[in-house]
Amino acid sequence: MLLLRRDLLTFKQVDFFSVFWGIIIVWYLVQIVIIKRILNSSCLSFNDIGYRFNKKETLYFILGYLIFAFILFGVIEYLLASIDITSTKLNSLSDFSNLTPKTSLQRFIFIIAGLVAGISEEFVYRGFAINGLENHNINKWSAILIAAIPFVFQHGLKSLDQFWWFFITGIIMGLIYVVSKRKLYINIIIHWLVILSAMLAILQVL
Repeated sequence: MLLLRRDLLTFKQVDFFSVFWGIIIVWYLVQIVIIKRILNSSCLSFNDIGYRFNKKETLYFILGYLIFAFILFGVIEYLLASIDITSTKLNSLSDFSNLTPKTSLQRFIFIIAGLVAGISEEFVYRGFAINGLENHNINKWSAILIAAIPFVFQHGLKSLDQFWWFFITGIIMGLIYVVSKRKLYINIIIHWLVILSAMLAILQVL
C-alpha cells in the first residue's frame, strides 16, 4: 500500500525506490527467519522443505547469483552510458505500480532485493506452504493451487492489475518444485532470473 503514499518514503537524500526496496529486503529476511524458527520448533530444517545445500554450498550459490547479477548490471550501465537519457524517456516508464530500477543505485539495491526475494518466496510459498498443506491431508496438486494465492498477494498493489500473471507464475513454480522432486534450488534460480529480467526494462529507453 506504500505505493499509494510515496511521499511518506521519499526524502531529499534517498528516493522512494531505494527506501521501498530497503524495507522489502528487511521483510524478506524476516520471513526467512520466521520459517527457520517454525521448522526448528517442529524439529525440521530447510532440508525438509527441499533446500539441501550446506553453508559452504549456499555461499557459492549466492556468489554465483551475485556474479551473474553484477555482470548484467555492468552491461546495462555500459549501454546506458552510451546514450543520452532524457527525463521524458525515464518518466515514460513510470506509473503507480512500476518499480523498474532507473538509476545505478536503484539497480544495485534491486540486485540485493532480488537475492533475498528469490530465496524467501520459494522457501515460503513453495517449500513451506506446499509441504505444510500436504501435511494437512491436502493433495499436492491442490496444495500448489492454494499456495499460489498468498504468493499473488505477497506482491501488494501489483497483484491487483497483474493477478493472473502472478497466479499462473505461482502455479508454474509450484509444479516445477513438485516435478523436480522438491529441489528448491531450481525454483530459486528461475525466480532470480525472472526478477533480474525486470532490470532490462530500463533498456526500453535506448
